[in-house]
This record gives sequence, C-alpha cells and structure tokens, in this order.
Amino acid sequence: MNTKVCIDASFVLKLVLPEDYSDRVHSIWTGWIKEGKSIFAPYLLIYETRSVVRNKVYREELTLKEGIAASEVLREQEIVFYHSPMTERVAWDFAKKYNRPTLYDSLYLAVAKEIESELWTADKNLVNSLDNEITWVKSIFEH
Repeated sequence: MNTKVCIDASFVLKLVLPEDYSDRVHSIWTGWIKEGKSIFAPYLLIYETRSVVRNKVYREELTLKEGIAASEVLREQEIVFYHSPMTERVAWDFAKKYNRPTLYDSLYLAVAKEIESELWTADKNLVNSLDNEITWVKSIFEH
C-alpha cells in the first residue's frame, strides 16, 4: 500500500470550511491519519487556501474570527510541502497536454506524479479535463 497521498486546495479547504462533502473529506482524512499516510502538496497550497479563506472573510461569508480559526487549522495540518527542480517542468507538460490555461492544477498533478501517489481533489473541472486518462487522480465525488 502506498504510504503517500497528494491533495489539492479544493480538498483541504473542505476540512476547515462548512461545504458540501466536508464530511466525506473529514472521513478520508481521518482514515489517512489512522493509516499513517504522509500527505503532500506543493507550496502553492498554502497561498491558495489562505487566499480563499481571506476572500470569504472579505465577502463576509466568514467572520474574522472564523477566518483566523480556519487559517490556524490549515496551518496545524501535517502536510509535507514538496518541490523539486523538475516540478515546474512536469506541471508545464501536464498543462500543455490537457490544455489547461494555468499551472495551478498542474502543480498538484506534478507533485503527485513525482512522489508516485494519488492526487485527491474536489475540483470537478480538473477531473473532467483529464478525460479519465490519469487513474491516480481521485475525486471525492466518486468515493
């Protein structure tokens, strides 16, 4: 069994924000912790998740206190932030192959490929763009 897993921002935000499928993400996350899995992501995850939380505070979807609490919970997660000299090149290749307009999603794909793990996402657009070609990309909606 693989002891590593990669996550994207759409996945981890469901740990700290009350969203549809948050219960499913909590269940998956708890299972990984019990199994001793190492959870990886690119450094981009830090900025992407904090930006979403800050935006929700700005739009008054969260109070300032809730936003700070969500950011603290994100900070407390034991996530291994990964980057190698090849990450950007691999991400570029994914973006080119799947005709993605930006590298954001492709960076998550690149990290998962480099560490030889599944990538877990709650991003339907990402999953749909891959045309089921990449079997190691797992959607929370399928499980």
